[in-house]
Amino acid sequence: MVTRVNDSRLMVMGRERVFYLGLLGVPSQRALGAYTLYSGLERSFSICIDGVWQSRWLAMMPPGQPHRIRTEDGLISAILLEPETVDAGHLHEWAAWMDGVGRARGLADRIRSAYARLRRQGGAPLPAAGDLDRLFFGRVLTRPDMDPRVAQVVRTIQADPRSCYPARDCAAEASLSFSRFLHLFKQETGVSFRKFRAWKRARSVLFHVNRRHSMTEVALEAGYPDAAHFSRCVRQVYGLCPSEIFSGSRRMPILLQADMLADIPVADSTSFRMASNGA
Repeated sequence: MVTRVNDSRLMVMGRERVFYLGLLGVPSQRALGAYTLYSGLERSFSICIDGVWQSRWLAMMPPGQPHRIRTEDGLISAILLEPETVDAGHLHEWAAWMDGVGRARGLADRIRSAYARLRRQGGAPLPAAGDLDRLFFGRVLTRPDMDPRVAQVVRTIQADPRSCYPARDCAAEASLSFSRFLHLFKQETGVSFRKFRAWKRARSVLFHVNRRHSMTEVALEAGYPDAAHFSRCVRQVYGLCPSEIFSGSRRMPILLQADMLADIPVADSTSFRMASNGA
């Protein structure tokens, strides 16, 4: 029996991966800060890069690549892989191998089955990132061998993306000059320090999309100085304004991996677990 994607809306969120199956909306140009694997689950989709539209079953976007996307049924699968957690060279080789139509459709079927399995699992403890890689891709994606000084800065930002970490302070903590730190950070992660920090903050907004908070409350919780700045930054990343994202995510089940559970305020823990279970 084939599970219809209409019945399987779901987001799985951890610090290293986001697995999303749900409404696409009508986004303008977007530029996500993670490697993003789009998958057509019941039919192909259209993606526009540098003004050229293509019909695809599978498409891998590198971090920061501007693009537009549309589907006939308004649904999309998007798997976000944080750039500091995957080896870019191995990832590109794997994506190129999967580029044939038959292989792409095979992976799309596997992804659809993985979503259905996680949906049935409900609020049970979720497997680690490597186990989720196996579930969705049939293999653990290769991690980079990162300079420990950059790795420590990455862990600090991952743990609290809402805070502002000035690059000069991070350089000092890493015992590097400012210019050397910026160069090394981009070399090791594939993105600039400023874009990396901005993406982590915008990514943290996904944690709130099915919670009953005002846009101003979410903006402040995510570390934005005001609602206007919040709206502008979110639209630049996702191609949608916050209200569109939140309205399309009402009652969407969100399953958190263990590395995200510690980020839930105690006062919100019960209501969020209910939301995670689709209540």
